Amino acid sequence: MKARILLIDDDPGLSEVILMLLERDGYAAQHAASVKAGIAKVEAANPDLVITDLKLPDGTGLDAIAAIRARHAALPIIVITSYSSLESAIGALRGGAFDYVIKPFKNDDLLAAIARALNERRLVRTRPLAIEAYIRDVVERFQDSYSEKELSRMLGIGRKALWMRRRQWGLKRARKNVS
Repeated sequence: MKARILLIDDDPGLSEVILMLLERDGYAAQHAASVKAGIAKVEAANPDLVITDLKLPDGTGLDAIAAIRARHAALPIIVITSYSSLESAIGALRGGAFDYVIKPFKNDDLLAAIARALNERRLVRTRPLAIEAYIRDVVERFQDSYSEKELSRMLGIGRKALWMRRRQWGLKRARKNVS
């Protein structure tokens, strides 16, 4: 399945070139020319990656990052800009951008940044957090030996959090025969 990429950039010439590059490389690419249109397309199209310019007609790429992060925390975002500065790079990365690419860029540099971002997203989707794996292991091993209260105390989590995880994982306690 093709990765879906949304480009948010107001320069029609550069946008056309980037879209052609993405499609040639096998991506399904869409375009938006403003922050507002980009946020709407993120909601409608559910892309796998967003590339945004830093300077846009109705705001900045930092505004786009903040709005996208508020609803899609795991969605990778790459910032492209010809107005690079240390402050804007730090702001973009602190805001949640995965990478920061300076225009004019080599096509291979942009494609490499895209590949890294998509690969990182795949890794995050496929591997559970280490603490979650630990909690599940403990619950699976000791759920029949300890009460829910004791398990939650051992793990340092609330009983409701433990109950919700067990329900999500489909783990049920063995019923004891009551005669």
